[in-house]
Amino acid sequence: MASASNIETKIQDAFSDLMEKQSFSSVRVTAIIENSHISHRSFYRFYQSKYDLAIDFFSKQLASAVIIGGKKATFKDVMIIILTIIKSHPRLYGNLLSDDEGAKILPDILTKLSTNWTGFSPAWATTIINTNLLIDWSNNHFASPVEKIYTQFVYNLPAYELLTKEELDVRIQQYESRMSGDFIKHDNKNLYK
Repeated sequence: MASASNIETKIQDAFSDLMEKQSFSSVRVTAIIENSHISHRSFYRFYQSKYDLAIDFFSKQLASAVIIGGKKATFKDVMIIILTIIKSHPRLYGNLLSDDEGAKILPDILTKLSTNWTGFSPAWATTIINTNLLIDWSNNHFASPVEKIYTQFVYNLPAYELLTKEELDVRIQQYESRMSGDFIKHDNKNLYK
């Protein structure tokens, strides 16, 4: 009799093999079950749907960056490893990100990854922005260097994740006290039409 971890590995391996060949929306639970040589009951003992499987699979794969980086890895180190994992599997991630159904679950994957790694959920808007960033990267066949994508990720982090409350309060107060004319850098006649 196969152990629980062996069955789960078979399911994830079958899912990965299918995702290498086709879009996420084309992957069917019946094909995963058939390719993993398990019963329907065994599949549903581990996952409620292919969506649950995908979120678990991709978040675990990306979370391996924390293990690879080790305890002394910086945030940047881990993020570079995560982006390298994505770029190193262009068919797998391309078939997820180029598919509308697959792209819709990416925020859940990123949220689970962040929550498990950092202990808190990222701002939803940041997750959506980063999802779009990864989709654009995929649409360009992951041509941009990992470091460039990392920089774009960092620029999308909300200020409250980067600054202490005191620093954030000072910055907000500085911003709130700016005059309207400070924002106008060119002749904006259309504003008053």
